Amino acid sequence: MKIFDFLKRKNNCNDNISESEVEFEKRSAKTLFIYLSLKLENTVNYEDLFNLCYTLFCTLDILPENLKTLKLSKGVLAITFSKLAIERNIINFNPNQSIGLMFNDISDEKNWIEQIKLHIIADKWPNKESARILLERS
Repeated sequence: MKIFDFLKRKNNCNDNISESEVEFEKRSAKTLFIYLSLKLENTVNYEDLFNLCYTLFCTLDILPENLKTLKLSKGVLAITFSKLAIERNIINFNPNQSIGLMFNDISDEKNWIEQIKLHIIADKWPNKESARILLERS
C-alpha cells in the first residue's frame, strides 16, 4: 500500500504533513547531507549516487546506528541528493538512458523523486552492497 501512496503523491514532498514533521524532515536532510558529505569522494558516478539514494529509500541498514532514527522520506532524500549533485562532481550522468525520465537536471529534487518512482514501477531493487562500499571508501 505504501507504494501506491507514494505514486499518488508523485512529486509533492510536503503534502499533508504537520509543521513538526516538516522540521524533523529538514533536520534529517541536513544531518544526512553532512554525513554523506564527509563520506563521499568529490567525484561520484551518477549510477552509484542514485543507487545510494534508492538504497536509503528502501533501508537504513547501511547507516551507522546513530543515523538510523532519521526520517528518510523521498522528500528528504531528494533535498539531500540534489544538494550533493550541486556540490559534487557527478560523472557519467546521461539523461537519455532513463526512459520516461521527465526531469533530467540532477540538481532538481524532482529528478530524484522521479527516479525512485520509476525504479519502483519497474520493480528494480537497489544494490545494497554497492551502496555500503561507496560509503566505506573514505
